[in-house]
Amino acid sequence: MNNTKVTLSVNECSEFHSYGESHEKIKSVDEAIRIWKSIPPDRLHGIKSIGICVEDEKNPKDSVEWDILVGNHFDLETLEYVPDILGNKKAQEMIKELQEKMPDIKVLGDIPVQLREDNQEQTVQNTRTIRNHR
Repeated sequence: MNNTKVTLSVNECSEFHSYGESHEKIKSVDEAIRIWKSIPPDRLHGIKSIGICVEDEKNPKDSVEWDILVGNHFDLETLEYVPDILGNKKAQEMIKELQEKMPDIKVLGDIPVQLREDNQEQTVQNTRTIRNHR
C-alpha cells in the first residue's frame, strides 16, 4: 500500500471489538494510551487492546488492522505475518513510541528486524541505549 494512513484503535475486548468500548482512527499514541488507561478494569468485557491500522487513502476499504498491545503484553511474535504493518515506516514508529511510553508492559517475541535496525540507527545517532523491555 503506497499512499497510506496509519491510525490506532482501542478496544475494551480484543477478541470481539463490538463488546464494550471501541475507539477507531486515533491519530496519536498519547491519545490511544489515555483511552486505554481510562477503561475501568471492573467493567471489562474482555481483554483490552490497542491496535494499529494501515489504510490505503485512495481505497479506505483496503486496510489491515492488528492488535499490537493485548492485555498486559506487546505481541511482536506474530507481527512478521502482517507485512503491510511491519513494512510501514509510520506504523513502525508508532509501535516504537507505544513501547517507549509504556515501559512496564512486557514484550512477547523479538523486535522484528526492521524495528531493530531502526533502533540501532537511532541509538548511534542519539548515542543512547534503547532497551527491549520484557
